[in-house]
Amino acid sequence: MSAPVSPGLRSGSLPLLVALMTLLAGLSLAGLTGVQTLAEGWAGAARNATTIEIPSDTPQLEDRTRTLIQTLHKTPDVTTVRELSPQQVQTLLAPWLGQVSDSGHLPGLSLPVVLIVAHTGTPDLGKVVHEALPEAVVEEDRRWGERLNGLGSSLVACAWLAVSLIAAIAVLSVGMTVRRSVMAQRKAVEIVHFLGAGDVTISSRIAGRAALLSLAGGLAGLFFLSPVITMLARKLAPFSHDAGPATLPATTCQTMLASWWNTLHVLPRLLLEELGALPLIAACLGWLTAQTVVLVWLRRLP
Repeated sequence: MSAPVSPGLRSGSLPLLVALMTLLAGLSLAGLTGVQTLAEGWAGAARNATTIEIPSDTPQLEDRTRTLIQTLHKTPDVTTVRELSPQQVQTLLAPWLGQVSDSGHLPGLSLPVVLIVAHTGTPDLGKVVHEALPEAVVEEDRRWGERLNGLGSSLVACAWLAVSLIAAIAVLSVGMTVRRSVMAQRKAVEIVHFLGAGDVTISSRIAGRAALLSLAGGLAGLFFLSPVITMLARKLAPFSHDAGPATLPATTCQTMLASWWNTLHVLPRLLLEELGALPLIAACLGWLTAQTVVLVWLRRLP
């Protein structure tokens, strides 16, 4: 007895292909999130800090420095004013001026007084400082913040470009795989088509199969991506202020799941949602690509 004529998508390589693309997309999204967080941290840290250096030969150094600190505390938008200790200044200058001697001083140098001013907004601290101490040198870290913000934006743009390229490659690969599978069943498709089956009916059947295979591949890719994301979460845990409690040795399946969830808790919620949506996005791309490829191919039949 002959097999029934039933055109469909029979491609064992499609789930593997989608799994690899899901893995690459997940890694790119994780890298994108890391770059965005790093860029925001750079810009925020540099934008909200000002360094003030007061030369050591300034007349009445201690009294005028104390007066300047009091003035800065009264300045709007200034949150904290911190004076670095001589040891901290020595450590700060040692990479450029040499190692600290046994006596605790840099040889042949008198250290300046260094103030670190944290603020919100964009106060004009240079004018305030120079009115009280014209000899002081003010370094607005906001300029570095703008440069770092530009660098961070460039890195984010590169990461988005990588994600877009992976999506484009996935669409092209799925399209080529679907077309190759349809061509392998050309005879069955032509018979069903000539018997009166509509183009949309045939394409929907093949596209539905492509969507299921893409969904399975996306889930498989997400499964293989989970160890990498877990390792990344463990690396980020020391830098997270809201990390979960220390995990105990896993003894049961429930304990293992709880430990795994506490580890993932340090990752941004948006990243977890994007990773969870990857299999659904893969299924949608697979359905849309297969539907388009098959419809275009059917329209070219005589």
